[in-house]
Amino acid sequence: MSKSRIFLAVMLFFVGGVALRSFFAIEEIYVLIGIGVLACVMLAFSRDMKVVLYSAMAGVSLVGMLWFASFEPRQFVLEKQVGTNITIEGEVVRDPEFRNTTQRLVVAPQSASAEKILVVAPRYPETAYGDTVRVTGILKRPENFSGFDYAGYLAKDDIYFTMNYADVALVREGSGIRRSLFAFKNQLKENIDLAMPSPHASFVNGILLGDTADMPKELDEAFVASGVSHLTALSGYNITIIAVFVAFALSFFFTSSGVITVLSIIGIALFVLMTGASPSVVRAAIMGVALLLARHAGRQSAPLIVIVFAAFVMIVANPRVLVFDIGFQLSFLAVLGLAYVAPYLQKKMMRVPEFLKWKEAFVATISAQIAVLPLLAYQFGQVSLVSPMVNVLVLPLMPFAMLFGFLTGAAGFIAPLAAKVFAYPLWCITAYQLYVIEYFASLPHSLISL
Repeated sequence: MSKSRIFLAVMLFFVGGVALRSFFAIEEIYVLIGIGVLACVMLAFSRDMKVVLYSAMAGVSLVGMLWFASFEPRQFVLEKQVGTNITIEGEVVRDPEFRNTTQRLVVAPQSASAEKILVVAPRYPETAYGDTVRVTGILKRPENFSGFDYAGYLAKDDIYFTMNYADVALVREGSGIRRSLFAFKNQLKENIDLAMPSPHASFVNGILLGDTADMPKELDEAFVASGVSHLTALSGYNITIIAVFVAFALSFFFTSSGVITVLSIIGIALFVLMTGASPSVVRAAIMGVALLLARHAGRQSAPLIVIVFAAFVMIVANPRVLVFDIGFQLSFLAVLGLAYVAPYLQKKMMRVPEFLKWKEAFVATISAQIAVLPLLAYQFGQVSLVSPMVNVLVLPLMPFAMLFGFLTGAAGFIAPLAAKVFAYPLWCITAYQLYVIEYFASLPHSLISL
């Protein structure tokens, strides 16, 4: 077995151990006993390389189980206060999400910073990342619903408590680079809102910034029915697709694959900074970069090693994302689809004439859709029958919509009139995209439940 295959096997067995521990609460003492038994087997059969190798791989899986367990808190400082009305002072550690009358903010209490609280409070006074706030309300533990492990989903971000209908008081405004990035993001959103009508502005803010607070309910339902909800989620699937189409757009101007890859990676990095560099976006960007590097490497075995290594690094950093972060799962599957399904479809479509590289766009879209469809069906219990066609018609224009969206928002810092210059072509692009989405969503049986 080659070194690269051994390295790949080690990563896969480690991830397998993390996955096993994610579903089953196995006591650490039994895992340690298992490691001890495997060590004895390796010593007893040291001359049999197959036994040594298999035992070592099983041991790697057990190490993965221990690694997952090491991220689980032994005890909670705030546990004794669950169910009581309390007042806690802490820092806002995530860019708040604003709705019409409410705001959702994640607070890290000064008394237990590792035990974050998801707070739902009135919209005013508005808070921002880095602010120190005083929240008052009834502390609760997250409850699972409809078969969804909501507690596990929040735990991946160290959120173990919730507080609904809380009162929030601003104690001190924050500072720092990330706060400035979020402030830039929010001002960019306001500039786009001023330059474009609704729902086009909310659509652009969704695809560019992941902000869907102002998205009309009817349009949100159309996104679900047409299978394009990922466009406004800033998920790994979204950014992976965007990475491919940015490279696709750059191919019109550059012939060197190295130049296209480097510029695409720079574009992804700027996108991450612009959206505030939240953990979910960073993870999605890593998978997008992994795909670009895998495609550039080109060798038969290289893509899988690059993609698995990117996933392995993220799982080591936070093992809970493997099972509880659907964005991570979608990005991984989408990348695999683009790396392995796309070349297969390209060969099958050799005789199809090329027109401005739209065939490549079609293949990329369908490949990603094929890869993520089983997971989407399992997670949501619904399948959009029109999703492949809608994605093929909409996705090729996404890089241009995002480019003009950024230019519109950036020009707004100079003057509202300057933003209008870029807002008009942006409106034309998004008007077409929204028409396609709404038309196909209105068709009978566009969305079926499983």
